[in-house]
Amino acid sequence: MKAVISVFNKDNVIEFARALNELEMEIIATEGTAKELLKNEISVTKVSAFTGFQEMFSGKVKTLHPRIHAGIATAEIGIVAVNLIPLELNLDLDFSTKNPLSNMDIGGVAMLRSGIKNFEHVAVIVDPARYDAIIAELGKKRELSHDTKLSLARKASKYILAYETKIDMVLTRIK
Repeated sequence: MKAVISVFNKDNVIEFARALNELEMEIIATEGTAKELLKNEISVTKVSAFTGFQEMFSGKVKTLHPRIHAGIATAEIGIVAVNLIPLELNLDLDFSTKNPLSNMDIGGVAMLRSGIKNFEHVAVIVDPARYDAIIAELGKKRELSHDTKLSLARKASKYILAYETKIDMVLTRIK
């Protein structure tokens, strides 16, 4: 099984990735995440090597690739660990000088949606606080239970909803 990891919040990601490696899972990671893992001597395949396609627009386009989404759809990628780039929510911001949506995460949301759609076969992890429990369950059973994957999918769905709500708040403020 493969795991794709693309995280803005890198809390506990080193320990999580190391444990996945010990469980003989191949890790695929976006450039920033891969850099952190490699710095800690954790085996990782960069998304660009997995897809055969280099990141574009300063890393804004990297995971929007059929190989990633086909991997999630077929459960070749059985773990999707993603947390999104936070939106700037300074509502006093002068929108004429800076676009508050310029860092809006698109590929991460798409991977989460793909994982949620296939939750029966894919674990979708948005909360670093869940890493230890997931590793413990994988260590005992070599797979995650239906209930665990459903719980993770529900949490990911709520996470996306909160993100979309922030986007709506920003759009409402733009004149």
